[in-house]
Amino acid sequence: MQPMLSRVAGVDIGKEELAITVLIEEDGQTIKHQFECKTFTDDLIRTGQKLLDLGVKHVAMESTGVYWKPIWNVWKPLGLIITLGNAAHLKNVPGRKTDIKDSEWIATLHRNGLIRASYVPEREYQELRLLTRHRQNLVEDASRLKNRVQKILEDGNIKLSSVISDVFGVSGRKIVEAISQGTTDKNILASLARTNLKRKEDLPKALSNTLTRVQCLLVRQLLSQYDDIQKLVLEVEGEIHSCLEKHSHLMEKLDEVPGIDLVIAQGIIAEATADMSSFRDDRAFAAWAGVAPGNNESAHKKKEPKPEKEILP
Repeated sequence: MQPMLSRVAGVDIGKEELAITVLIEEDGQTIKHQFECKTFTDDLIRTGQKLLDLGVKHVAMESTGVYWKPIWNVWKPLGLIITLGNAAHLKNVPGRKTDIKDSEWIATLHRNGLIRASYVPEREYQELRLLTRHRQNLVEDASRLKNRVQKILEDGNIKLSSVISDVFGVSGRKIVEAISQGTTDKNILASLARTNLKRKEDLPKALSNTLTRVQCLLVRQLLSQYDDIQKLVLEVEGEIHSCLEKHSHLMEKLDEVPGIDLVIAQGIIAEATADMSSFRDDRAFAAWAGVAPGNNESAHKKKEPKPEKEILP
């Protein structure tokens, strides 16, 4: 097979070290250079320059965890053309048991054009993804804290969720805060609820409890954690809003779609970017998003489809 690229490098990525193979095609002969480098920033810069000195501009590597990201961020500005391959497409074959042989295999595939490049968004969208995913993690953490508060209340036989739809609403929050300060008298707790609360007549029964001092302490600490997370969420949302100011028109358009609110619109732009030319057509986008039906059958048995995602985390 005639190589498509005359000078390529294949990189096998490790946490602390890279194994690199350079293949150079000259006069029908293949010249091979193999070496290793540490993953410290200064070492990556020197190695990137070494590749350029060898005349190599095309580099291939696989998407190993998050370890590929610093390499991408250091080498891309140097002018190297990096192809990031899906690890599932670059599986080992028998006989290649070392990192350096893996890098040679990657280089061989790349010079023959056999590595399908995964799409990596621009740095601004990578950072936007970090923000939106971090916000999601914070929201999930807050939900877990709310569930833990409810569990402690149930342990103390507080049936607040039976008479109040939202324990962390206005009335529920006042009652929970009073409990966190050690107040356990059902009548005092019931007096903190709003007058227009439904089933208010059942509130004293629901607040009759067996809470202990330790349980009240735990509720206080959990509330403090919850409030801290809410402050972090507001800070992150402010940063997201700042990053998306230039896409306000696109967000308004997405918000008009039934089932898509502002938060989901922000997530769509962060994950898929505002440049849809990365996707071949609407079918490709639907497949990437995991909403396209698939057909995977073997031995007359239907298997659960797993859509391929070429936009990496």
